[in-house]
Amino acid sequence: MRRTMVFLIAAALAAGFLSVPAWGAEVPGPCGLFAQADAEALFSEPVSPGVSRETVAPAGKSCRYSFRKDGSVYGVTLRVCTTEEIAAEGIFGSAGDVFSRQIGARTRHEEASKTFLEVGVPGAEAFWEGTALWVLKGEVLFLLTVHSPLAGSFKTMDEMNAAQEEQNLALARKAAVVIAGRLK
Repeated sequence: MRRTMVFLIAAALAAGFLSVPAWGAEVPGPCGLFAQADAEALFSEPVSPGVSRETVAPAGKSCRYSFRKDGSVYGVTLRVCTTEEIAAEGIFGSAGDVFSRQIGARTRHEEASKTFLEVGVPGAEAFWEGTALWVLKGEVLFLLTVHSPLAGSFKTMDEMNAAQEEQNLALARKAAVVIAGRLK
């Protein structure tokens, strides 16, 4: 019986029905994938140690780094969700399922489609939805939300909001390249 089970698992792996990520059975936690030093380099500011939390819908873990500047709080939050965690939660089937459903919902909705933007991240699929960068790499879905200080003056609130979104997207994409590279 044991030989048969080992054979079936080996056959499933060979056929591609099961997959083992290149990083082994465990995906590093979000504070390991994007460390405090990475956040400090991203903002060119000292940041707080990472604060970890469990997340739901989709299930996973998050890590937040923050800093104060000119009376406001800024930072980056990384949320990491694996297919295993997502499937165990029982709402979605996999990381890819969550990602594709989000794309569908955001591209079909009149308002949400205005901020939807496909984004290039080497070795991964990604999109920006106006406030967060969603990235799918293999069986790992991660979301990056950046709130950065914005310098300069603007003629209108719309101009300022557009500049803020553009800056936050650029920083999120920079962080995503680092994280996706660590998931090889």
